[in-house]
Amino acid sequence: MKKNIRFIFILMSVCVAGITLLQLYYSYSNFTVAQSAFREETEKAFREAIDSALVVRNENIVKEFREWLMDTSYVDITCNWDENKNMPMFTVKELQPVGANGQNEISMNIQDFDERVDAMTPEVKEKFVVAMEGVVRNGLKKGIVWFFTQGIGERLSRLKEDEQIDNKVIEQEYKLALQRKGIDLPFVLTEEEADGFDFCTDMHNIGIKNPEERQIKACFDNAELYLLKQLKWIIISSLLLIIITLFCFWYTARILLSQQKLSELKDDFISNMTHEIHSPLTSVIITAEALRDFEMTKEERDNYIDIILHQSIKLAGLTDDILTGTKIDRKGIAIEDVISLNSIVQEVVVDYRDKIKLEYTDNDIVFKANKKHLTAALFNLIENAVKYNTENNPVVIIDSGIEGKEVVIKVGDNGPGIPDEHKKKIFDEFYRMPTGNVHNVKGYGLGLSYVKKVVKAHNGSVSVQDNFPQGSVFVIRIPYEI
Repeated sequence: MKKNIRFIFILMSVCVAGITLLQLYYSYSNFTVAQSAFREETEKAFREAIDSALVVRNENIVKEFREWLMDTSYVDITCNWDENKNMPMFTVKELQPVGANGQNEISMNIQDFDERVDAMTPEVKEKFVVAMEGVVRNGLKKGIVWFFTQGIGERLSRLKEDEQIDNKVIEQEYKLALQRKGIDLPFVLTEEEADGFDFCTDMHNIGIKNPEERQIKACFDNAELYLLKQLKWIIISSLLLIIITLFCFWYTARILLSQQKLSELKDDFISNMTHEIHSPLTSVIITAEALRDFEMTKEERDNYIDIILHQSIKLAGLTDDILTGTKIDRKGIAIEDVISLNSIVQEVVVDYRDKIKLEYTDNDIVFKANKKHLTAALFNLIENAVKYNTENNPVVIIDSGIEGKEVVIKVGDNGPGIPDEHKKKIFDEFYRMPTGNVHNVKGYGLGLSYVKKVVKAHNGSVSVQDNFPQGSVFVIRIPYEI
């Protein structure tokens, strides 16, 4: 039995360890995948943010270019219809002087503008300016500056080189890009190497004249904690599965050990019962054979019959002890008797007055209980107090009273006492203390378990305490009902 249980424990331990390791590996794998996805998404979002910031920077240049064209003190824009080309021709002329070799005037037409116009109107000028904005915008995307006139070209060139990508714009665009990807985590933009962060993106070039003259990256703090929060349900489910597995292992181990313990207790019980049954059976058999084989007087025959009757009653008592506890478990007991505690105590101790020194507090209490079983329970406690007492002058003290809404009955003795490690176990079925001289006393390990069942059936409790200077005190508490 022990070898089988040990083998089962080894297999269960291997299984539990395997399940635990698999769950931990599964959680770690999910975390590493989430890390890779986080890195990829943040890098992609950062590139999108820089591209968006570049667009914003270009739009600022286009906006300023528009202001130049709309400034009538700076340029003069005229329009006339070209009969040869059958399209409108627009002339842009700078009103401020330029260098000797500079061009201050340009004529052009607008693609897809075929409306016949002979003069410049606000509506026509707006269409022309919008078209020019598109030309400049496309040129900036390609890194080209169009020299429509010498002055405008030079101003555009200077503006293109001087207008840098704004970090605040990158920050705003990056927040939006992260939100679109479902990432809500604070970050810091830096153009220098930064330490102390959980994660940083790669360096990205944002310089205009020389791309590498300005580099920037985004750094995140508590990124790992953020990822753990994102994976919290996976981690919680894995931990829950591990806890359930460990609980099942613990519960199964407990059941197996309790079954092993119960098996050992039953073996001891059967051994004791075999001895207890064998003695009266042997007496019955020998007496019956004597009655059969020998001639006897009536007086001798009656004596032998009394022996058989006595041993038979003893055997019946043994079976009753075994069956009573089972009946209580299965059917319970009726709490219908109104009893006097004083009367049942007197009934129980009548057989022990000459054997022990009995101290009883005559505090009569009338309450509702099952007289038969409560009397038997008290008898078991007093019998144990006498049976296991090795003192020359055994003393049993019975005390009773009402505490709150409970009837309290205490049975104390001056015996050897009960070690702390056995105080909870002595109420288990078949349990007998393995130390001291207990096994020199006849018993089956059923008495105290019966007491516990009776008290529990009364919705009460029973416990054992140390009695000073020596011995034990059994305390019964049951609800006080009349």
